Amino acid sequence: MTVKQTKHVEVDERRAGQRIDNFLLSHFHKVPKSRIYRALRSGEVRVNKKRVKPIYRIQLGDIVRIPPIQHGESTSKSVTLTDDQKENLEQQIIFENEHLLVINKPAGIAAHSGSGDRWGVIEGFRASREHQPFLELAHRIDKETSGCLVMAKSRRALLDIQQSLHAENSIKQYELLVKGHWNTHKMIVEHSLEKRSSSEAGAKMKASELGIASRTIFTMKELFNGHTLMTAIIETGRTHQIRVHAQLENHPIAGDKRYGDFEYNRNMQKIGLKRMFLHASYLKLHLSDLSQTYEFNAVLPNELKQVCRYLRRQA
Repeated sequence: MTVKQTKHVEVDERRAGQRIDNFLLSHFHKVPKSRIYRALRSGEVRVNKKRVKPIYRIQLGDIVRIPPIQHGESTSKSVTLTDDQKENLEQQIIFENEHLLVINKPAGIAAHSGSGDRWGVIEGFRASREHQPFLELAHRIDKETSGCLVMAKSRRALLDIQQSLHAENSIKQYELLVKGHWNTHKMIVEHSLEKRSSSEAGAKMKASELGIASRTIFTMKELFNGHTLMTAIIETGRTHQIRVHAQLENHPIAGDKRYGDFEYNRNMQKIGLKRMFLHASYLKLHLSDLSQTYEFNAVLPNELKQVCRYLRRQA
């Protein structure tokens, strides 16, 4: 339904705790995501008369100013997937029930549209499942990263998953290949991170005492000749957290074009690594509201398995 005038909506208990971008996306079902984020950046959307970032979580009693965004404002085209694209997405499903849809996201496909991507996983599934009344990303992983990605089929499930992801009893584990021998079997890395200014080229995040506390637990899994296969559990979810923490410990992730080692990446390409070696392999969620505990495993993609097999033969 097209909104024709500015509205001021008070946040109730059902919506409290939701990110403002997800709140707006559920309000404007057919408006392109890029238009929603533009409204946030420009200040068209305000909370308690103030600008907020997309990650702001609305609170009980907040007053949200919702502008009269028209469905036809953006020049973006509606998402139309080919049968092959739809089939490829469906083949990535790890688990599905009335509450959740979990996939093993391939590398190279964004979780959502934006930054040059006409469509991402969420738009793809919405386009292929027009009968589904509610479908939202519960979290995000980088476009270059593969692995567990969870979508919620109801507002109740969405809030429950998001709360679980911030709880101590949730586990988010990744597999990664890094440059050099990371000889310490287990290491806790706690560099605080902040965004670089927009004028700086290259990396988006950097270590800073003024940054947000970030904690990653790295564990050595297998040593190769000049490389280490690791697991990483993140206890916080900062942008590019694992990638930056690995680089700061002088063990950049193989294939990481933003924080990695150029020469190392070029050599890895010669042995067949065409992407970043970072994979969200395991996710454990305890959903309090739904009284369910879920564990999801996403198998390592074949292209990453092949790299490991090659390195074992060279050892």
